[in-house]
Amino acid sequence: MAEGFTPQLTQTKFNPTINDDSDEQQITDTSNSVGGRKCIPIADKEYIAHVNACLNKSSRSSRSTQSVPRKHSTCFVCKSPFASNGLLNHVMPCRFHHEYCIPCIQKSMEEHIKSKTNPVCFTGVCDYQLSKYDVACLPFDEDMITHLSALVTIERRAQCPKCLFYGEFQTMSRFQKHVASCDPEDMVPCESCRCLYRFHQLDEHYRYCRNIPVHQRQQAFIDFIISKSKYPFTPVQVRYYIELQKQKRRVIGPHEIVDGLAAFEDKFPYKVPTLDCGVCMESYPYEDIFVFGCKDDHKLCYTCFEQSCTTKMNSGEVLTCALCNYQLQDGDINQLRVSRNQKRKFHEYQIQKTFANFVNNARGLIKCPNRDCKWVVEVRNPNERFRVKCNACSNEFCSICNQQYHYRSSCRELTQITQKWFVWCNTERGNYWKIRAQQDASCRAQLDDYEKQQGANAKRNEELRRRYEELKADEELKAKTCRLCPHCKRVVQHMGGCSSMICGQNYHGGDQQSGCGKTFDWNQALPYIPMVNTVQEQMKSALTNQKRVVHTGIRCKNCHKEIEGIRFDCIHCHSLNYCEICEQRCTLTHSEELRRQNKQQHVFRLVTIPEASHK
Repeated sequence: MAEGFTPQLTQTKFNPTINDDSDEQQITDTSNSVGGRKCIPIADKEYIAHVNACLNKSSRSSRSTQSVPRKHSTCFVCKSPFASNGLLNHVMPCRFHHEYCIPCIQKSMEEHIKSKTNPVCFTGVCDYQLSKYDVACLPFDEDMITHLSALVTIERRAQCPKCLFYGEFQTMSRFQKHVASCDPEDMVPCESCRCLYRFHQLDEHYRYCRNIPVHQRQQAFIDFIISKSKYPFTPVQVRYYIELQKQKRRVIGPHEIVDGLAAFEDKFPYKVPTLDCGVCMESYPYEDIFVFGCKDDHKLCYTCFEQSCTTKMNSGEVLTCALCNYQLQDGDINQLRVSRNQKRKFHEYQIQKTFANFVNNARGLIKCPNRDCKWVVEVRNPNERFRVKCNACSNEFCSICNQQYHYRSSCRELTQITQKWFVWCNTERGNYWKIRAQQDASCRAQLDDYEKQQGANAKRNEELRRRYEELKADEELKAKTCRLCPHCKRVVQHMGGCSSMICGQNYHGGDQQSGCGKTFDWNQALPYIPMVNTVQEQMKSALTNQKRVVHTGIRCKNCHKEIEGIRFDCIHCHSLNYCEICEQRCTLTHSEELRRQNKQQHVFRLVTIPEASHK
């Protein structure tokens, strides 16, 4: 045990304020106090009952590292008095806080080593089983603690005295390191899944969390609770306990749930309900039953679910619910408890069958633009622009133009915005701050910062240049070979043959792409007009001659001040705005973060005139 480390970190605090009106013999003096609070006299014969009552009433907010007042100052076994300095005794973390002299506890633990039995507080008297953390707190040498730890069978976790969560205990030094680095004030709950994250992790997590299905968020919360609980309860038990608290309208925050589960010790007191499989009619816990999205909410165990899919695939049928014609979606197939390879086969088979249905019925669909991916999904309104996430390869794209999804800008504006952002980063940022520094000496610092960041800017500018040139070449190709669908305004290409067209596929079938599925005549379709133009001179004039404005109600993500001058709005983030002072440093940081995640660079829109919010 490390020098200067207090082992009773998880000990429950004794509450000295319970009233007792007994006038019999007292064991404490009313003049005594604990932690600045007066101790209430307790009758000798009622002491044990009083302590148990206090322990049962204690809450998370009342726990601390303070020890329970001792009734006796002698060893629980040999009755020998302890030294006044308290260094020759050890208090067990059992409910009665039995106190031992070092020789007695060492003899007791040596007997456990000799008999190879699970160490307890005192054999035959107190059956409290010691955890690995309890063993590490014993005043023994490292060799003896190692032997005792190997005998521990209880899976009780150690509690951090700062965050009050429990965690796996490995060594005392690692536990001390965790306690030293733990900062509960830095932990913030996610609005979607309610798990706690550090401030610097929250934005990245939230961008991910808001895009996953609700059941995945719920499962993430269950997994978080399991990892922080005193005992390793199952997901079924934790989920059932949370549902009980909801029914009773009790607080169900992470700490309240962990505390409630800790009160059960290692025995879950409730019988978890089960459901019957609609095929084999066997009873299973909720977590072993899959509920389909059909109108009747049919329920199957995962074994019957897999067998149904295998049978339908072997017979050439579309994968559906085993009890009705509900067609399985990607999310349903993802829930199958099969190998990754087998799940992939089910996905590919369902996509092929879905393609066949689309070709026969000419309905609107969205297909992943990734050439190596076959994912496709039917859409109710193919003319609506929305953000799509491929369930097969996780590619995120716009439902209309297939490009990286863009907020607050149309598909037609995307190329122009990209061009302006490239020009700003490449040349106009420096020109802008040179002019501003001549007009206002206080802007000199921004010009100096621009000069210092030339190296970092060069790397980003090269990536932007490649992206812009790809968009420019794509625009030129579309102008030569493509037109616009009269119904959904998607770009379509004529590959030869007659002028009859179907948006999203060849007229006679095949080559399936995103489209509304409606027919039109090529000769009557509007030509595609490219949006690439020369903007450098236009930007220079607009940025230097434009009257400086305040973007009322819009604050910079970095300095949190209301934005004045140019507003930089990331069109690929749900909400991310920077002022012109913070822009260079913050957009570079944003660019580096995307590069680490191996994601495409984001584009910022330069806003010089206050405007109404876009979607």
